Amino acid sequence: MSMHFGFINSLQSVADRLARGSCLVAGLLSVSLISAFAFADEPGTPVTRASDFTLIDQHGKAFNLHYHEQAPAIVLLGHQTGSGAVAAAVAQLSEQWAAQGVVSALLNPAPGQSRADIMADAERSGLDLPILKDEAGLVTQTLALNHVAEALVIEPGRWQIVYRGPADAAAFATTVQALLDGDRIDLNEQAMPADAALLARHDSVAAMSDTFYSDTIAPMLVEKCADCHRPGGIGPWAMTSHAMIQGFSPMIRETVLTKRMPPWHADPEIGEFLHDLSLSVDEQRQLVTWIDAGAPRGAGEDLLASVEAQNTKWELGEPDLVVTLPKFDIPATGTLDYQFFEVENPLDRDVWVRAVQVSPGDRQVVHHAIATFGASSNSAGQSDSGESLFQPQLMTFVPGNETYEYPEGTGVYVPAGTSFYTQMHYTTYGRATSDETQIGLYFSEEAPEHVLQHYSILNLDLEIPQGKAEHEEAAYYQFQRDAVIYSLFPHAHYRGRASEFSIRYPDGREEVVLSVPNYDFNWQRYFQFEEPIDAPAGTFVIHRTVYDNSTANVSNPDPAVDVRFGEQTWEEMLYGGISFRYAEPGENDFEINADDYMAGIAMGFMDLNMDGKVALNEMPEQSRQQLALPFTIMDRDKTMGLEYPEFREFLIQSNMMSRDGF
Repeated sequence: MSMHFGFINSLQSVADRLARGSCLVAGLLSVSLISAFAFADEPGTPVTRASDFTLIDQHGKAFNLHYHEQAPAIVLLGHQTGSGAVAAAVAQLSEQWAAQGVVSALLNPAPGQSRADIMADAERSGLDLPILKDEAGLVTQTLALNHVAEALVIEPGRWQIVYRGPADAAAFATTVQALLDGDRIDLNEQAMPADAALLARHDSVAAMSDTFYSDTIAPMLVEKCADCHRPGGIGPWAMTSHAMIQGFSPMIRETVLTKRMPPWHADPEIGEFLHDLSLSVDEQRQLVTWIDAGAPRGAGEDLLASVEAQNTKWELGEPDLVVTLPKFDIPATGTLDYQFFEVENPLDRDVWVRAVQVSPGDRQVVHHAIATFGASSNSAGQSDSGESLFQPQLMTFVPGNETYEYPEGTGVYVPAGTSFYTQMHYTTYGRATSDETQIGLYFSEEAPEHVLQHYSILNLDLEIPQGKAEHEEAAYYQFQRDAVIYSLFPHAHYRGRASEFSIRYPDGREEVVLSVPNYDFNWQRYFQFEEPIDAPAGTFVIHRTVYDNSTANVSNPDPAVDVRFGEQTWEEMLYGGISFRYAEPGENDFEINADDYMAGIAMGFMDLNMDGKVALNEMPEQSRQQLALPFTIMDRDKTMGLEYPEFREFLIQSNMMSRDGF
């Protein structure tokens, strides 16, 4: 099951040879707290500052208010489905304003409405603006946006609300034009008409009892937050008492509204996953309401006082093998490149792994770790290459996901003579330290019925234009056998903005099974389905990622360059991981067939229109004439394209997949 360390080099060699026309395949393969917590100065006083927030619109796209800092003006409108007042208000928005960079969006806090319902209503009403679903009602509450068709005009940068009132008032248009002209203005508040409808939202949280903190808030924080925010945990501060929570409550409120915490970025309306850290609508409302009330202690036990420091004891008992990575020193401050370590396998026998635990030496600096294995190199220790990511995988560690017990009846085969490889992402936290992470492996006494597989979706031919805010790249993996999918892993670098996986079944039906509308490079994880997905032979797993190479992306290393595929964080990747098993066991499932794997990856991004075959016009333009004859010969069924078996055979016969690279 091992793959040689030169996997990417082999793919890139394929690309080089294709570009010369000799074969078929081309080019394989802190957030700043800018929005300080802001409520009204005193109850009943006007809200004049626009706190940051992140919401998802009717199309499943994330909208972050402070992302639009470079816009000349931002307009927010209260929205309710079926409202003629909303349609009339939207009609007041000048198309010229949008052309001049004004950002407009509608806010809908109505409880119980799905985004599909909102989208259907928008289509009927002719509304083409983002409609942001504020299910918990916390954003509209914080902005004091109370009426249907009520307009707020926000001046970015200062984040001041400079207009509040009807969208059909003359002062509304005057205010927007003043911002376009570069004028600095103060709040102009106009009264809403007496018959203006109130926005539908949740009823207020029931009066808090004297034990609300001990009965509701503390248990919520223990379950969703304290695993990271504990002594020795990766969180920058520890939730050890009510006093700590009260002191940090403004920041907690802000991170909940911007969806930075808890760190769970899957779209809540798509799929159900294990280890879901997100707060429910009720939990969000309870937590923010309690904070707005001053975060009172009340009576009862403080569960946070019993939160223990993180220890490195093995959750599943003593491992059968402990792999200790090289010691690595982490400075007090700064940003570190990913580190790659190789440790030779000390065993002289083949083993089946049934579970893995990653135990960091210093949890505060280990952001994530990806453990793989493969053929040993000539020099174990520290490496600067990420090629180990494309070898068979043992697990991905993130805080809260330290242990991976493989699905029942599955295992991973690790032969003797291999090495263990680990990609480490370290983060600094103000104190110099060192880490010596250990990986505990648990073995099965007998071979399992199924081999747990980890395959990759790649697009090594991606190119992101300079300055472009939304650029999509895609690729797919097609199952050649019936399979059962357990989990998916989206990966990009600092320009990654949103990511999704969809499944297209052999009957043509396609559904999105995982969407990450607000991708965050700092928080990466495998998303494990509560119910595994059956994928018949011929099923496509399609991975799409949207990249932001503009100046609005504060994490962008350099918006002035075209970006290509690369391992370093200032480059980019479209990389999707799939964890699955075959529905029926095969004799050689514990091995990776290099030809199959390479052909599957290559076809996944060469097939630009994703019709299941690679056509001649999908080849590099400079090579098409030379490829025309061999292409025609290999297209035995005369479909004007090479399906997977033909494509794989052509790569082999063209010597494109030399086994020297594996």
